[in-house]
Amino acid sequence: MKKLLITLLSLIPLVYSNDIKPNFIIIFTDDQGYGDLSCFNPQGVQTPHIDQMATEGMKFNNFYVSAAVCSASRAALLTGTYNDRIGIKSAFFPGTKQGLHPDEITIAELLKEQNYATACFGKWHLGDEPSLLPSAQGFDTYFGIPYSNDMFIAPHQTFAENAKFNGDWTLEKAKELQKFIAPHVNKRGPIWKSEYKALVPILEGEQIVEFPADQASLTQRYFDRTIKFIDKNQNKPFFIFLTPAMPHVPLFASKEFRGKSKKGLYGDVIKEIDFHTGRLIKHLKEKELDQNTLVIFTSDNGPWLSYGDEGGSSGPLRDGKFTSYEGGVRMPTVFWGPGLIKANSVCNQLASTIDLLPTFAQLVNTQVPQDRKIDGKDISPLLKSQNHVIHRHLFFRDEAVRSGDWKLVVKEHHMTMRKGPLPALYNLKNDVAESNNLIDTHPKVAQYLQSKLDEHLKDLNENSRPMADLNE
Repeated sequence: MKKLLITLLSLIPLVYSNDIKPNFIIIFTDDQGYGDLSCFNPQGVQTPHIDQMATEGMKFNNFYVSAAVCSASRAALLTGTYNDRIGIKSAFFPGTKQGLHPDEITIAELLKEQNYATACFGKWHLGDEPSLLPSAQGFDTYFGIPYSNDMFIAPHQTFAENAKFNGDWTLEKAKELQKFIAPHVNKRGPIWKSEYKALVPILEGEQIVEFPADQASLTQRYFDRTIKFIDKNQNKPFFIFLTPAMPHVPLFASKEFRGKSKKGLYGDVIKEIDFHTGRLIKHLKEKELDQNTLVIFTSDNGPWLSYGDEGGSSGPLRDGKFTSYEGGVRMPTVFWGPGLIKANSVCNQLASTIDLLPTFAQLVNTQVPQDRKIDGKDISPLLKSQNHVIHRHLFFRDEAVRSGDWKLVVKEHHMTMRKGPLPALYNLKNDVAESNNLIDTHPKVAQYLQSKLDEHLKDLNENSRPMADLNE
């Protein structure tokens, strides 16, 4: 049924056509804070290459994720749908047989029907069973760690014949580890207490090709793979979902970048990502693909502040990862595409990762899936006009809602660093740090936003779809 629906979509033309379809690259870093790009925070880690992207493209000052945790955020981006609507509320762990439902239609599947070459390089984190991996969700090519880099090998994963083993690891030793892991995939205490935490595999397609992953070289290898994929597919449209493991803890930087930053290892990691992003942009220009390629740089959620200096910075924003305060859900975001975007632009309109699927659909002249609720909006007009206004509300789980300059917070995650007050109403134009609660002086605004949040939660309850659970 899913393949039939995608095929039907490919047969529906829009009002106008464009023979040359744009290429798309999403660089989706892991746990990078709003204060971790110097074009958003001049006092933070210096990122000259991404700053140059902003100079040549558009900086989004109010760009959001739907949830401040890995799997939920990634599911929302790829499906154009609030994560709660598709049953994904947190992060998946290896071997639990859960993930993004195979019936969901991803950006990759939408574009594949338009004859795009598709690839995912990096963290997946939407299920590690073969039927839940990128190859089952529209990606022609996959290379990366299938979940967070602080996790562990899954007991069901198989090894390629030419698998590489680092250190003193062997195939036999790795299989013994899988036997140890197997009874603990749901109650993970023994794994976290063991020496095997953060020994993660690299998959190519559906099989392990390296164990344990050499994480210090991962950032470069992901960008190398991306560049090779571009070279191979430069004569046809392509979509690349490039998802570095960094700067999620544990942090790793290559020898070339260790000690290069004034901000410690975290800064080194960011500078390495920045350098290779610059390499990628330069390569697109050299291949004369820059005029027809849209590159988006953003993060899956805010920084993991409880890790201190290794957890990154939210800059002026409140709190970080896991929370629906601005530091958790507002991302440092740059859109780059010299042939698609006016240089040195700044967008202050509300936008979100859930908007990418409908926006890409518009840019390639196809439609979003019509048989299900898609929450994102087409924001392609924002790429041409900074003055274009999209009237909307953005919801963050059952915890908060933003509309215009106003944000209502009614719940907070237990990992919140600075608690309360609740409920709280903030004017983000004047108070980006969410420190001045205006609920007593603007009760009607709070009541209006609460009514919209209630309507949204009712809609989720009535129009939701399940995540994949292969245990059932």
